[in-house]
Amino acid sequence: KSTDSKTLQAEKRIRALVKKSKNLQDLMTRLKADKLKRKKNESESVSTTPAETKKSTAPLISKARGTLPYPAVGRLVGRYGQAMETGLTRTGITIETGVGAQVVVPHDGTVVFAGPFKGYGRLLIIEHGEGYHTLLAGLERIDNVIGQQVLSGEPAGIMGDLKNGPPVLYVELRRNGQPINPVPWLAARKSKVNG
Repeated sequence: KSTDSKTLQAEKRIRALVKKSKNLQDLMTRLKADKLKRKKNESESVSTTPAETKKSTAPLISKARGTLPYPAVGRLVGRYGQAMETGLTRTGITIETGVGAQVVVPHDGTVVFAGPFKGYGRLLIIEHGEGYHTLLAGLERIDNVIGQQVLSGEPAGIMGDLKNGPPVLYVELRRNGQPINPVPWLAARKSKVNG
């Protein structure tokens, strides 16, 4: 399939970007530059094969504030803006999940990164448009590939086991490359959630 070779090309290109990236901010900058470069190249050579895409009926992410599903069921153990032992400030939230917990896509988008990244374990980055990205880190398994169109609520991956303590999912929401508090974007949770 030509889709498989495109996925392999994308993964090879992204692996090269990862090697050059000093940190997460640098990776985000490189992903954006890569996208702009590819858009320019695509507009110069008109594609003859239509890409596989799922039609989204979800509103723009800017209109979805307060309605996004939590990416995993669990207990919020790290809050945005909280000081960490390292002296840095937390730029996302941390959810302690159950063993093998299902992680879901919080909003429609395109997978722009899926794989291991410096100190984040397995990292999934989903681009939602309008300059927004969701970053999900700490997964044991990622169920998506680079370039894949994903819909809100679809499986994104699975959390691990207890070998290093309870599994924790790190969630970041970024707008134009800068971390923003994801909590106001998420739907209010019930006191008891099953999943």
